[in-house]
Amino acid sequence: MAEMISVEAAADLELDRARVSPHGRSARALLHDGRLRHTLIALLDGQALGDHPKPEAATLHVLSGTMIVRADEGETRVETGQLVALPGPRHDVTAVGESVAILTTIAG
Repeated sequence: MAEMISVEAAADLELDRARVSPHGRSARALLHDGRLRHTLIALLDGQALGDHPKPEAATLHVLSGTMIVRADEGETRVETGQLVALPGPRHDVTAVGESVAILTTIAG
């Protein structure tokens, strides 16, 4: 039987962890399936993941709040309920307000 994950409960927990983290962020792996990875990310207002390279493929699904994705091509505002393919080869993600998202990647 497949493992069932309560995304809502996991999001609440990671947001609580971000609130007490000195870095204002928290993340945990939700699910791995071969090279496919789902990571839950919670960021407090103004916190960023910083400029980093894109994996082979990556999407960001914002569950709550707003995240700004910046890359050479420009800036994209991703709101609650929206899903976006992350640009490459490098990008940055910053929270506007308390925000939670699922990052889905194909790991090399």
